[in-house]
Amino acid sequence: MACFEWINNDLLTGLLSEQHGTSFKRLIAYDVSFATKKGDNYASEMYRVSVQYDIGNIVKKRIILKVMPSGELQQKVMEENSIYSREIVIYSQIMPRIYKLLRSIGDVSIISPLCLATANTPKQMLVFEDVSEQSFKMMDRRLGLDLDHARLVIVKLAKMHACSRIVYEAEPTLFDLMMEGCISEDPKKQTFLPYYRRCVGQVMRLVQQWNKDRWNSILGKLDKLQDKIIPYGCDVYHRRDDCFNVLNHNDIWVNNMMFQFEQGTGVKDVLLLDYQLSFYGSPGIDLNFLLYGSLQPEVRKLHLMELVQLYHTTLRGTLEQLLYGGTIPSLPDIHVEIIRKGFHRVNAVFQQMPVAMMERSEDADMDLILGEGERSETCRRELFDNPRYVSILPALLQEFDLAGYLD
Repeated sequence: MACFEWINNDLLTGLLSEQHGTSFKRLIAYDVSFATKKGDNYASEMYRVSVQYDIGNIVKKRIILKVMPSGELQQKVMEENSIYSREIVIYSQIMPRIYKLLRSIGDVSIISPLCLATANTPKQMLVFEDVSEQSFKMMDRRLGLDLDHARLVIVKLAKMHACSRIVYEAEPTLFDLMMEGCISEDPKKQTFLPYYRRCVGQVMRLVQQWNKDRWNSILGKLDKLQDKIIPYGCDVYHRRDDCFNVLNHNDIWVNNMMFQFEQGTGVKDVLLLDYQLSFYGSPGIDLNFLLYGSLQPEVRKLHLMELVQLYHTTLRGTLEQLLYGGTIPSLPDIHVEIIRKGFHRVNAVFQQMPVAMMERSEDADMDLILGEGERSETCRRELFDNPRYVSILPALLQEFDLAGYLD
């Protein structure tokens, strides 16, 4: 049975007072439930709170409490990567500057839900508007994005990237917490990294079950990749100052998006959630992770170049409208960045995709998935044995091999 005792009158009164100031009179009533299913948000716990309160008039609304996860390994990873403080800076300081830039050119786009308040006790948390009240909802993460959904995400991402470049050049210190990636050579920030090696091991286990003659070469490369995946991953997060760098969302997958639909016309808008791992570096990081971790296979196969072109058109157009004085990357420049950071597509397919495709998220335990020991190995085997994942893995492995990312 779920325990919500820590979400009480005192906590909610404090949060609502922070949001409304002296206008807040009293909390009248509240009700608490889970905002997402277990396993749908592996880097946080989400609670939906329906509140009724007095600010001179009676307000009824829902808010979302985003709380640091309770798992021991998860908490350690969060602390190592300054998750909480990083996300506060993005929501409270960087996003408002991005919106100011967009409004200056008449662009009323909303990129993420509004952060209403923060708290450190009894747990570290951020408080958001509940965008489900505006008819935003999550997609089925198992299926991936179709073309219409992917276009919306690409446009929002390009606008965020463009504006973040201008904000960085004006106030670079705002990005201090975003200058190091989540795959780090720092020995104090490596709790999560063994998971990458274990994922390679699971892929190898699957390949060993296939036609040996056909797959021997790739199997040999995967065997060596177990020792190289961490340095290759670190290289993804090496920043070159002579390249065009932006604020990457850095965890851009289906469950970090919510879509709004209009009756009769299909999908209308998207919001991007969860900036816990955001990183200032090559836009190739976000583009590889999105294009290889979240698209339906046919969309990636048939429309990848179209989506990259849409990204560049939006990025360039936004920068030009904002009278950006620096060098705007060309479409070939963006393709170079995608290739240069192309190993991140291996990370997306090996590490993220099995979690995205898992069938029974209510059984998910991220500490178990990340951990060591036989129970953890059994849990990972179930993830990777998913028929949906196994069906698309061979073509992706062949593509990675031809591109040289397994060497």
